[in-house]
Amino acid sequence: MNTSLAKNTADSTKSLRILHISPTDTVGGAALGAYGVHRALLHVGIDSLMLVQRKYSDDSSVITQGIDGGIAVEAFRDRIDRIPLYLQARRPDNWWTVGVLPINIRRAVHRLKPDIVQFHWAGRGAAPIETLSAIPHVPIVWTLRDMWPLTGGCHYSGGCERFLSGCGACPQIGSSKTADLSSRQWNRKYRAWRHLNITFVALSRWMANYARKSPLALDKPVSVIPNGIDTRTFRPMDKLEARRMWCLPRDRKIVMFGALFGTQDPRKGFGHLSEAYRILAAQGATNDMLGVVFGADQGPRLDIDVRYVGHIRKRDELAALYACADVMVVPSLEENFGKTTLEAMACGIPTVAFANTGQLDIIDHRVNGYLAEDRSAEDLARGILWCLDPDQQAGPLGRNARARVQQNYDIGRIAKEYVALYAQLLRKRRRAPSTVRKDKPETAPTAPDCGPLVAHLPRHGGSTA
Repeated sequence: MNTSLAKNTADSTKSLRILHISPTDTVGGAALGAYGVHRALLHVGIDSLMLVQRKYSDDSSVITQGIDGGIAVEAFRDRIDRIPLYLQARRPDNWWTVGVLPINIRRAVHRLKPDIVQFHWAGRGAAPIETLSAIPHVPIVWTLRDMWPLTGGCHYSGGCERFLSGCGACPQIGSSKTADLSSRQWNRKYRAWRHLNITFVALSRWMANYARKSPLALDKPVSVIPNGIDTRTFRPMDKLEARRMWCLPRDRKIVMFGALFGTQDPRKGFGHLSEAYRILAAQGATNDMLGVVFGADQGPRLDIDVRYVGHIRKRDELAALYACADVMVVPSLEENFGKTTLEAMACGIPTVAFANTGQLDIIDHRVNGYLAEDRSAEDLARGILWCLDPDQQAGPLGRNARARVQQNYDIGRIAKEYVALYAQLLRKRRRAPSTVRKDKPETAPTAPDCGPLVAHLPRHGGSTA
């Protein structure tokens, strides 16, 4: 950032207050991502607050809204939100949110008077659809931590692109009807958001291209600012010491996998990893391997010795667990921007992933990890063996992984990119005081042709398009 731009940004963000909206603060990947941004903004001098439905931390900058902060209310809201799904032909395998009883933020916005309101995730019944219409005077930044703001209800589309033309006949709820729940939800979003001043922030080029194609985000700015992590917490450490801390054997090659409920969520690709283990076992390559799985207390029998270590809440303990690994495997079928990939690489652990979606932004093939052919268990197995090869383990693979994250994804750097975006939005607001647009058509437009989903998109930098 040049000197004049830095000065303009600093002037634009003096006394700036950001209000982040999230169902929780420290439970769940999306919540942790939001909380990380919030804390990093505080560190660079921004007046940042986080409004949550349920608070887990003792952080005074995280606030709840009276009864909305109660466990019972959260559970009630979540269950009410599921009722329409019980009436469908089938229940979705993944997150599918309706937004029957969203968290009410109007009073909090009126009381706290933020300059910008930033949304992060819409699960647990906290979906902000009509909620956004209640704050038309405040610029809204929405970090796309999944696809829900672009679809009729699913958080990941599983390859379906009907959301680019209004949804309907949703395969995730077993519908063959054009005017189904997904279509009604999609149109509900379009009516509520079409005049609002929303800037979408995608974590990856893959998500940004979908946002630019989506009629729900049409004509709205789309920025690309990725996930960030604290590279001081997630850092290399002595492998033998880490294994001693976790009571893991010193003489085995440890292959790690981890995700919240990752063994149950088909999108996380655990089935493909299981098949890769079967292939490796048939080759006699698993005799000195140990699989380690975090995010689950138990799982299916595999063709490899496996240790399930459960859910890990403390960041330093998770960092030490990563340090035990020789290779991390993230076989997700769709991944907006894999945070476990970043965390493992920051700890100097090369990562094997499928060459799809957001992973393409992070991993450089055979430089700091391995990008396997999409959904190919055979190539996933080859990638694991390649990363475990003694020549690769002794070479710069781990150092390259660490350097990639330090240079591009440290949370301090990401916070500065958000600050630059906020400054840009405030300058635009001063030039055009009215934030409510009235020139959009009443009927939903069709999606533009933006070309291939990952081609010709710039890397992150906080700029809007």
